[in-house]
Amino acid sequence: MFKNYLKITFRNMIKYKGYSFINIFGLAVALTSVLLIVLWVQDELGWDSFQKNVNTIYRVEQDQPTSRGTFHVNVTPFPMGPALKEEIPEIKNSARYGFPGTILMKYGEKVFYENEAHCVDPSFFKMFTYSLIKGDIGSVLSQPSSLVITKDVAKKYFGNSDPVGKTIAINNKYPFTVTGVIENIPHNTNLKFDILISFDFMKTIGLYSDVWEANEIYTWVQLNNNANVSTVDKKITEIREQHVREQKSGGSFITFNLMPLKKMRLYARFGYEKTVGTIQSIYIFSFIAVFILIIACINYINLSTARAVKRYKEIGLRKVVGAERKNIVGQFYIESFLLTFLAILFSLFLVELLIPSFNQLSGKNFSSDVLFQPSFLIGILVIVLITGFLSGTYPALFLSAFSPNRVLKEKNQFGNKSSILRKSLVVFQFALSVILITGKIVMLKQLEFMRNKNLGYDKEQLIYLPLNSETRKSYSILKENLDKDSDILGVTGTYQTPTMMNENAGGANWDGKDPNFKPKIGYAAVDYDYFKTMKIHLDEGRVYSREFATDSTQAVVINEELAQMISSKSVVGKRFSWGNDGIIIGIVKNFNYEKVQRAIAPLAIYLAPQEVNYVVVRLASGNIVQSLEHVKQIWQDTFQGFPLEYRFFDEDFAKMFQADERMMSIFSYSAFLAIIVACLGLFGLAAFILELRTKEIGIRKVLGASITGITFMLSKEFILWVLTANLIAFPVAYYLMDSWLQDYVYRINISWWMFFISGGIALVIALATVSFRAIKVATANPVKSLRYE
Repeated sequence: MFKNYLKITFRNMIKYKGYSFINIFGLAVALTSVLLIVLWVQDELGWDSFQKNVNTIYRVEQDQPTSRGTFHVNVTPFPMGPALKEEIPEIKNSARYGFPGTILMKYGEKVFYENEAHCVDPSFFKMFTYSLIKGDIGSVLSQPSSLVITKDVAKKYFGNSDPVGKTIAINNKYPFTVTGVIENIPHNTNLKFDILISFDFMKTIGLYSDVWEANEIYTWVQLNNNANVSTVDKKITEIREQHVREQKSGGSFITFNLMPLKKMRLYARFGYEKTVGTIQSIYIFSFIAVFILIIACINYINLSTARAVKRYKEIGLRKVVGAERKNIVGQFYIESFLLTFLAILFSLFLVELLIPSFNQLSGKNFSSDVLFQPSFLIGILVIVLITGFLSGTYPALFLSAFSPNRVLKEKNQFGNKSSILRKSLVVFQFALSVILITGKIVMLKQLEFMRNKNLGYDKEQLIYLPLNSETRKSYSILKENLDKDSDILGVTGTYQTPTMMNENAGGANWDGKDPNFKPKIGYAAVDYDYFKTMKIHLDEGRVYSREFATDSTQAVVINEELAQMISSKSVVGKRFSWGNDGIIIGIVKNFNYEKVQRAIAPLAIYLAPQEVNYVVVRLASGNIVQSLEHVKQIWQDTFQGFPLEYRFFDEDFAKMFQADERMMSIFSYSAFLAIIVACLGLFGLAAFILELRTKEIGIRKVLGASITGITFMLSKEFILWVLTANLIAFPVAYYLMDSWLQDYVYRINISWWMFFISGGIALVIALATVSFRAIKVATANPVKSLRYE
């Protein structure tokens, strides 16, 4: 019986080559898109799954109450890790994870700056799972001067020789011994590093603080299996409050909470955002995959029910000679699953072909080996079963219901019924396509809006140079030398990365402040000429000047947001206390000192040249290359043995949108594929329907109908279907995209023209698809048409 089913299936595929090709190719394109999305989703859901203790490892985070709501912070005080391990029984292990800044590493003649070096406690390797190639996992970081590197870093500095036991210099001053080499870190992890240094190095370079209100590093804890997370949260909060009281540092009350390592990628939070993770992207792309799969299944159903007119005698005769309905249902299911199987084979070939391009598009690092992983193969099997079942169910039930008596007498007894279904499915199919096109347009405009947003400063020709613990000592000499060069228009410095100044604290006070009001306020430490170099506009008062000796101790400049928080009236000259009493000397226009996606928060800017970690330089616009050469020469003259490293503000700005750009690119290609699949189905359906009207068209031409008239007559029904799809899609698309935009502080308004364009694109594509076939039929010889059948 099964062999018979296969024979009939292959015969039908050969008999209806065009429709078989459309079904297989359409399904293959759809399944290729679905499989690539499944790869992406599977990777996102599997972050840090290689960690054996992933279910018991948490990052300590905190919620800080502010005037604008709760501000979420992911960093903690330096002493917290050891204290939690000692004082909370539910905590099995703790480890601190600190960033010492960009370091210079030198071995022999090989000198490189390293941006992915982190300082950790020895307990780090007890909690986290990494494959050690060389060294003893239990003691690699037991000594203060020990260093662990990845396989790639070992290759970069030591070639093929064994690096363990060799000494490498950090910042041309601190000798460290390589005690271990680990495999390269997987891309899908929340802990990115190339080098691990003993945590004592933070103290060595003066970055350590015993203050329990200074949040500077990540703290990780591993809980016992039976630990209650909520209970541990409360204990952490109480311990922190106790130590703050002991240090008599005051401050606002904050609550601590543990973020599971396995959820960090999807539900990460920072600042006032509810979530900055990728769970929303997971939902969006999962829905897109389902949409595309549904569109492909609709193609199959449409063409199968349309072809019923040509298979009614086959079904009737089979029933007359004794075939039961279940046999016919089985036949159509076999056809559906076989077509799906052929499509999945073709799609696997396409996936392997497209993986390099998809990696570049998504920022992933997939290889063709992933196609043979058991979890992926199981996913493919599930997709085949779902697609085959969805595609085959209606045709199987619909066609098997034919009455043999009426089938052999009537030519098209199910024409009206199947026609209504076909129209409904085409409308639904194009409605999904219009939703995807509208989504792409809205995403594109939102990204363009953020890129062109006024930052409050001029980012063009701006670079910044990171300093380390050694070069920082000669910052004033470097600044003086740079100021002398005519190709350099401005030089200043900041404590934090100039494009991401996200430190904040409580405890600020001013005259008239409500004692119960305990806001968190952003903090920035800068050098003289900061506002001039950045081209930040002054709103009221003045900025820091060397003519006022008290500026470095008693003055503060604030932004408009903080001024409005303090008072609705002018606050220049008013008291502002934050650790020490000061006077507000000026108010500057709001500027983006964090990611553009975040709202501009209240900011206090202090003068502190001694705290500069980054040199900000504005180059002359005439010759950037020449200006950079001057900066390089001055740097080398000032810091011998320390090569220059610089970054453009533009580059940092562009990186802020990488995730949005990747998401939009994947969305764009998905929308394009959805339209292609929908048009393939529409083309096949139009070809079949027009074939049924061949004789009618021939008669019309004999009676004098023009080619234009016939083309319009044949196309207008399809146009009505697409217009109906637009009417259905527009409110749904508006609701979905308006919900998506809610996560953006600065957002566009969804305009009517976006729907006009998306609907117009769908209409033009559909019209072109149908008209191509309609014109071919309309221009055919009427004599041949009248001989049809």
